[in-house]
Amino acid sequence: MKIAKMKPKTIIKLILFLVIVTGVLYAVFQSDESDQSVSVPTAPAVPTEEEEPAAETETPDEQQPAAEQQPEQVISEAPAAEKRPETIASKQQEIDGHSFLIENDFLELYLNEENLSLIVREKATGAVMYSTVKQPIESTESWKNFTRSGIVMEYLVDTNIVVYRADMYSENPTKTITKNDNGFVASISYPELQISFDVHVTLTDQGITVDVPQDSIEEKSDKYKMAGLYVYPFLGYSVLGEREGYMFIPDGSGALVHLKDNNGKYKQPYSEMVYGGNAGIDDSYVLSFFNQMDPFNDPEKILAPVFGMVQTDSEIGYLGIIEEGKFSSKIEAYPSGAILPYNWITSKFIYRQVYNQPTSQDTGTMVVRQKNRNNFDIKVHYQFVTGEQANYMGLAGEYRDYLLGNQLIADLETPFKARIDFLGSEVENGLLRKKDVPMTTFSQADDILTDLQNAGVESIMSIYKGWQEGGLYGGLPIRSFDPESSLDDGLSLKGLLDNADDKGIDLYLYQDALRINMEELENTRYELMKKFNKRTYTDDVYGNVYQSFNYLNPASSVDLLERMAEEYQGGEIDHIAISGISNQLFSYSEGSQEFDRIATKEHYEKIISDYDNQFDLLLEQPFSYLWKRTNAIIDLPTNSSNYVFTDEDIPFITLTLKGLIPMYAEYTNFQANQDEFFLQLVEQGINPSFYITEENPAALKNTNSSDIYSSQYERYEEMIPAYYEELAALHEEIGEAMITGHEREGEMVKITYDNGVVVYVNYSEKAQTMDDTSVEAMSYKVVQGQLN
Repeated sequence: MKIAKMKPKTIIKLILFLVIVTGVLYAVFQSDESDQSVSVPTAPAVPTEEEEPAAETETPDEQQPAAEQQPEQVISEAPAAEKRPETIASKQQEIDGHSFLIENDFLELYLNEENLSLIVREKATGAVMYSTVKQPIESTESWKNFTRSGIVMEYLVDTNIVVYRADMYSENPTKTITKNDNGFVASISYPELQISFDVHVTLTDQGITVDVPQDSIEEKSDKYKMAGLYVYPFLGYSVLGEREGYMFIPDGSGALVHLKDNNGKYKQPYSEMVYGGNAGIDDSYVLSFFNQMDPFNDPEKILAPVFGMVQTDSEIGYLGIIEEGKFSSKIEAYPSGAILPYNWITSKFIYRQVYNQPTSQDTGTMVVRQKNRNNFDIKVHYQFVTGEQANYMGLAGEYRDYLLGNQLIADLETPFKARIDFLGSEVENGLLRKKDVPMTTFSQADDILTDLQNAGVESIMSIYKGWQEGGLYGGLPIRSFDPESSLDDGLSLKGLLDNADDKGIDLYLYQDALRINMEELENTRYELMKKFNKRTYTDDVYGNVYQSFNYLNPASSVDLLERMAEEYQGGEIDHIAISGISNQLFSYSEGSQEFDRIATKEHYEKIISDYDNQFDLLLEQPFSYLWKRTNAIIDLPTNSSNYVFTDEDIPFITLTLKGLIPMYAEYTNFQANQDEFFLQLVEQGINPSFYITEENPAALKNTNSSDIYSSQYERYEEMIPAYYEELAALHEEIGEAMITGHEREGEMVKITYDNGVVVYVNYSEKAQTMDDTSVEAMSYKVVQGQLN
């Protein structure tokens, strides 16, 4: 065979091609581990000063401070060891430049007045925790000052949307310290910025409480305005991997970030708003290359305003509880290597944000700042745990005591019930008009409930979705008690409810009180939610029938629910499940007025309180401020968002609430590994949930519920009784007990209850032993322990 000679130009092109391909392959295989993870959502981006758009804003004059710049990551070499003692045997007059201030039976508090730095010493063990860095690593002056400061303020200048920073060293602050019997008050002023505020620090039996009263804040300049405030951001920090322990983040069920040297592989921290993002200000993700499909998993929301730090080597830690300011706060956790080689976690309070303001109907925007400061006090409790309680179970116990002590949750009976939800009706597009797609008629739902009880599933709680005219999405919002006619096949909705009541089944009607379908409503008396930029908010869902929905203005949600309360009472309906407003909070505008999330919360809390007094009420995945208003928590996440920098998922919410309120998991139908998910139900002590239809879900392929791929009853008619039998027997052992211990060794978990019951769960594919108790592969064992 004769091989043709290649021309010189061809050889050059081939070499260039090989060089390019080799470079691409090298870049791919040299990516760090976080880039190679599969099915893991990208860490949430933290807005930094250099990421802010600089266009269409006024240029700062020469007298304005330089904008804060995020330094490159300082991970090339470890900082010099600070050699700060982890324990101190006895009370001191001074520790690292901090003078003794005050003590109680449990703790001592030391203060450095220069930077408001605190040192907390636990008297029984001598363990100490530091709130600022003593010897900062080489970085920008701004970050050095940040790490050394107890309080850090962010501010805006004129119409410039770049965020600037003032701490205990920069911007020439003045501080007046007034000591009292329980701590001190620091009056902080920035004369050049004409901004001042007070910080109250109080020593309590549980730890320390930090307050910043809103009425102490003064902004005397039109040019400089507060944007945010960090409160003791470095409390409990550590350098690289010099300490043992972890940070606790309230992501979904909860997660831990270990205090280790991450070798610079993480570029971004955890940074999420308490109670979810703010749809009234935040810009939604813009889809471009994915054919109107969201390519990312939505992260789990923060359901409770808590965070924590535990140093297991010295057996000390704290749970941060945001009592005031939680509706305008973020939790930020920086694993070492994300900007700096420190592990640190903090709350950040947001007084003003910036947002995109359209300048025309079609194109053009400019970035503007929020006009009015968000109106709230700051109050954070740092409740310390020590000794054997210095772990995440100890943090959960602190939160449980806080909730009960402040009457933020009712101590309810927690009977075991299986949750069997039904999808009634949907719609799909037809040739001339939309067609009803009935999935579970009223008589079919009745038959399924009867069949389940005959199979041994005696105690059932059920939610009926899509019962209204127009179905689940075509009938938004529900404005009257008008059941979908295609579901009435001889048994009415009222007949179904009566039959369920006769069977001892709690059957709830599902009411989305947030969303409105404007495609089906040409005219409406209800107002739509408008963002700060005066544009109507659009909830893009990219469904097969409806592409998007709108949110109701909070006052309209209240008006709607008030009218529906009359409808329900007139129809003798007792059980209502509310969604939408139970786990959404946003800022909004009305005319020229701006309203923050606290205003939204006040609307929602009032109407939900009214419903709680009038009906048997369920709330869908409610935020913690509503926990006392629901008879159960449904759709409770069993995992975190699985960010690449988290090391371990923990069931923090169930550890806190087990034995106080019934909890129901997300639907078993849609779990990738149902065997593992069953064990999670055992471990966390939560009740199972199933989403059921009589018809094959293939009928939903052209509806907005096309994501439901497994729901037909005949597929689950054996699984549901099997789940019920095992989990009901487990509940008989546990009863109303609360969890007091949660330990993990490899793939084994030990859960201890306050009635002496111990449950061992083995997630391994092989038999495992813990505490001389052997457990078969992918199984669990209940042991009757002895109370101490």
